[in-house]
Amino acid sequence: MKTRSFLAFVAPSVASMLILIALPLVGVAYLSLHQSRVKTELVELTTEIPLVGGLTRKQTRVVPQSVLDEDGMPIQIWEYVGGRNLAKAGEFKGIAKAIGNPRGGSEEKGYLSRLYRDITNFEFWAALEFTLLYTFLTTPAILIVGLALALAVNSVSKRLRGTLVFATLLPMIVTPVVSSLAIYWLFMDNAIITNFIEYLGFGKFYFLADKITIRTLIILYGVWFAAPFAFIILYAGLQTMPRDPLESAMIDGANKWQRLRYVIIPHLGPLLTVITLIHVMDAYRVFEPILVFNADVFANSVQYLTYFALAFQDNIHKAAAYSILTIVGVIILLIPVLRKSFREYRIKT
Repeated sequence: MKTRSFLAFVAPSVASMLILIALPLVGVAYLSLHQSRVKTELVELTTEIPLVGGLTRKQTRVVPQSVLDEDGMPIQIWEYVGGRNLAKAGEFKGIAKAIGNPRGGSEEKGYLSRLYRDITNFEFWAALEFTLLYTFLTTPAILIVGLALALAVNSVSKRLRGTLVFATLLPMIVTPVVSSLAIYWLFMDNAIITNFIEYLGFGKFYFLADKITIRTLIILYGVWFAAPFAFIILYAGLQTMPRDPLESAMIDGANKWQRLRYVIIPHLGPLLTVITLIHVMDAYRVFEPILVFNADVFANSVQYLTYFALAFQDNIHKAAAYSILTIVGVIILLIPVLRKSFREYRIKT
């Protein structure tokens, strides 16, 4: 392919990445490194205070007032603060204080539980705790469920595969907010499942008012919603599976488990890596079920903190700092997978 043709082919993709990804990231980084405030000045304000008999008394006070520009708008002052917003959002000083807390030495019984309790009392680290829990539990779960579904669908007759594929993909077709609402409506206090459990004689269960149950629901929702993605990728990979290695393994006496472990999974290895990379990036940004379930008290996330700082605290700099911390967290989680993939690529080449 000629250089001009190649550039013409990739130019739209490069331009889209620059406009939709690079520029917003630069803007978020700029906001996280700066702080803005309205320029104010002290002015004398005189008011009349009514007294008895119709008399009044003048009172003069010095109060701050916004300085307006030529168009009558408040003047904004932007200051470079470096990593101050990131440190404040990440509450690193509080973490250092909790670790260096003199209450008991590191060998004292209960030190780790006390340290864990102190760390998770901080807003960002409590959100990070559940974000990592959600990521580390849903990632292997969707790989296992997706592989099991792919193997099951691949083993049935071709006439039934189309229907099964369509039915399996239904959770992924629905948008995250709508699917979260579906789960939420099932487990509300007077919903179908809670009423059915009470009808069976197990009493009233409040799934959305308990830390363990609401976290379990969100994690199960994450597996249910993301497993179809893993399924369709692995199912497509099974269609490219050569028959010769499988037949050779069967001739050598390998059972189903051995064929799966030593033939099928190695063939699907690159696809498993791709699924892991994509899901880790997506799971670390878990947001919709927490918002829909109103679960931020029991199961917060770093992405939800970004939304909360922007929507309720009206603090774009704090929200930008949370966004940068989210990006850093995703990169850290992806490094081991990327290194493993790079090593395998070098061995093959």
